[in-house]
Amino acid sequence: MRMRLTGLLALPLAMAASAALAMTPSQVVAHHVAMMKKGDLPAIMSDYATNTVVIAPPGLVRGQSAKGVGVFVGSVDARRVFATLTDKDHHPGVRTMETRISPGGVDIARLKWVQFKGTPQQVSGEDIFVVRNGKIAYQAILVDPAH
Repeated sequence: MRMRLTGLLALPLAMAASAALAMTPSQVVAHHVAMMKKGDLPAIMSDYATNTVVIAPPGLVRGQSAKGVGVFVGSVDARRVFATLTDKDHHPGVRTMETRISPGGVDIARLKWVQFKGTPQQVSGEDIFVVRNGKIAYQAILVDPAH
């Protein structure tokens, strides 16, 4: 009986893991956005593959050049991007941003976003995500040129 219970307890864990893998790219990105708005850095990073690549606009992250994009390879390096976006200077815009997620293909999701809509501080852009096995493998953060 004890072994049967152990097996039954393992089933929900296996089902949860399977459900995570079954999430569409749009669902993964929706979770990412919700955690960004909360400012929950560990939850944000749980959406990323360990070998993720994140492309960020020039000068976004401290120490990053103001010329040319930043390329952050691996979840430890990518964490710098999201630590910046959830810090006291950036999080107000992230927390209140308007978003629209759309599928872009089998493993791609597009996120259009606007921060501070209708104000002089308005910033908008689009992020492109590649999601593999329920984790973000690649993200490009593209800010509209007018900003």
